[in-house]
Amino acid sequence: MGMLSRNDDLISLAFEPLRSLLERQDVIEICINEPHRVFVEYSSGVLHAGMVALNLPELTRERIRFMAERVAGASHQFVNEEEPLLSASLPDGSRVQVVLPPAAPDGGAIAIRRKIVRDLSLSDYAEAGALLCARVTGATEALTDEEQGLCDYLDAGDIAQFLHLALRHRISMIISGGTGTGKTTFLNALMREIPGHERIITIEDTPELVPPHGNHVRLIASRGNQNIAQVDMRRLVEASLRLRPDRLLLGEVRGGEALDFLQAINTGHPGSLSTVHANSPRAAYERLAMLVMQSGFGGGGGLSKPEIIDHLHTTLPIVVQLGRKEGRPGAVSEIFFAPYIRQMGRPAAVQGSMVWNASGRRARGAP
Repeated sequence: MGMLSRNDDLISLAFEPLRSLLERQDVIEICINEPHRVFVEYSSGVLHAGMVALNLPELTRERIRFMAERVAGASHQFVNEEEPLLSASLPDGSRVQVVLPPAAPDGGAIAIRRKIVRDLSLSDYAEAGALLCARVTGATEALTDEEQGLCDYLDAGDIAQFLHLALRHRISMIISGGTGTGKTTFLNALMREIPGHERIITIEDTPELVPPHGNHVRLIASRGNQNIAQVDMRRLVEASLRLRPDRLLLGEVRGGEALDFLQAINTGHPGSLSTVHANSPRAAYERLAMLVMQSGFGGGGGLSKPEIIDHLHTTLPIVVQLGRKEGRPGAVSEIFFAPYIRQMGRPAAVQGSMVWNASGRRARGAP
C-alpha cells in the first residue's frame, strides 16, 4: 500500500478495503458516507473528474471504527462515542477526518484527502481548458448576469423560478420564520432543487432533513446533556469542512455556529442553507449579527453590528420569510434579495429592503 505499508502495519491492515484506491495516483479524495457506501473523486490531469459511487461490502460499521481507532492510535489521539470526532494524517501525508456515531448516526463517516503533488505548467491548464471559463471582474457594484436574471424573476412575481435558479447559481440563503411556520419542511423542499450530483452534508440536533441526494452525510449535534457525545454544532461545522461538502445544510442557526456557517460559505461552499427563528428579514439579519458577535467576532475592536449586517447581505443575500396563510403554516410571506437594492443604487444597510410578498407585489420594509 505504498507509504502506508512502510510506515504503519496496523493502519495498513485497517485500511485494507481501500488499498486499491490508496495506491492509485488519480484518486484525490475518498469519502466513506456510511458502511459499504464510498464516493471517490478522481483527477484527470488538471481537472477533477467528479465523484463516483462504490459499494464495498467489507467496509462494515466495525471496519470503520477499526480504521478510526488505528488512525487515532498512530496520531496519539483517541476516538470513541464520547469523543467521536478525529482529525489526523496518515503516514503518507493524506489528511483524514473521522466522525463516528452518535455524531454520524448512519454508522460513521470518514474522508481521506490524498496528498498528491502534480508538476503542472500554465500551458497544461490552458490545454485542459481550465482557463476558458474565467470571468473578468473588478471593483464594481454592477449586478452579475445571474443576479439580474433573478431580479427579473422577482419583478415578474415568479418566486418558484427565482428560488430554483438561486439554488442552481449557488446563492446562499436563510429561511426565516416563527415557531411552527414550516421552516424545516420548506428547507427540505429547497433541497430537491439542488443538483443531484452534489455532495451534501446536513448538520442538525434533531434529524429532520432528508436529502434526496445519493451522496450525502448526516451529522447530529448533541443537545444539552442528553447525548453520550458532547459535540456541538460548531465542532460539527468545523469537521464537516474536511468531509468535502459541496454545500452545508444546517437545520437551524441558534448559536456561535452562525460565524462558522458564514466562514464556510466564504471558503468554498456557496449555496449553503439554514433556518433561523425571526419574524422578518430585518429581524433575521439582526439575530444572525447578534449570534456572530456573541461568538467572539466583532466587538473589542472588530466589526460593528452594521458592518456585520452588511457582510451578511453579501454572504447570505436571500432571506425567505415564512408565515401563516389562513392559519396554516408554510406560506412564503416575503423575499429579501440584497442585489436588488444595489440595482436601485442605494446600500441595503441604508435603504432597508425591497421585499416581495407571496402575490409578487413589491413592499418596502426591512431590513
